[in-house]
Amino acid sequence: MLFTLKKIISALLMPLSIGLTLFVIGLFYLLIQKQRKANFFMIIAFLWTALIAYSPFSNTLVKSLENQYPSYLKIDKSINYVLVLGSGHINNENLSDVSQLSKTALMRLTEGIRIYKELNNAKLILSGYKGDEKLSNAQMMKNVAIKLGLKEESIILHEEAKDTKEESEYTKKTLKKEPFILVTSASHMPRAMKIFEDNWLNPIAAPTDYLAKEEGKIFSVPKASNLKKTESAMHEYIGILWHSITEKVKFLID
Repeated sequence: MLFTLKKIISALLMPLSIGLTLFVIGLFYLLIQKQRKANFFMIIAFLWTALIAYSPFSNTLVKSLENQYPSYLKIDKSINYVLVLGSGHINNENLSDVSQLSKTALMRLTEGIRIYKELNNAKLILSGYKGDEKLSNAQMMKNVAIKLGLKEESIILHEEAKDTKEESEYTKKTLKKEPFILVTSASHMPRAMKIFEDNWLNPIAAPTDYLAKEEGKIFSVPKASNLKKTESAMHEYIGILWHSITEKVKFLID
């Protein structure tokens, strides 16, 4: 129930949802012949949509998240576990296993394998549930990892975890207090680190899948790719806020 509620609230607060809501309000006033109010909301909807698709704006939001943890280049070979957090996939037998993974999932998995291969006798933990698909995201990543040369016995799956909070719970059962390398998208890393550390775990950040690799150009037109960056950043900010609120409520109840 809480998981579903979180998804609904997040969807309603997404930048594009806000823009569409403003447009619908403007359309409503237009239909009831309130021209001044209609114009106001239509203009605000247009300006808002242009802003969230504007490169300097979207890059600023994303970079404030992505720059919190550096890329993991100096490998600590004493670490025994690499955890890759799940992302999207589809099950389509007409596509290769690699093509069934989302870009984000593939980036995370590739980074996890890169780090894993630098370690001695480590285990690769793959996380992610199946949602509406036949196979879990963890299983799909495992299939790809094996095709890329990893041995099945070196892989551990967390197939029931639906979100980052649950991923931290399953990791706690598996690793207890043992340190591990945490691989996820750079924009997701601040939230993931907070959730895992609040659960008394010892993650080492290894961000990947960077969305803002360069500065946004001031003289540029709004683009859908920038809108996606803004949506990703807002999703993370909302997630951080949600985690903070639920942790405080949990503390008060306890």
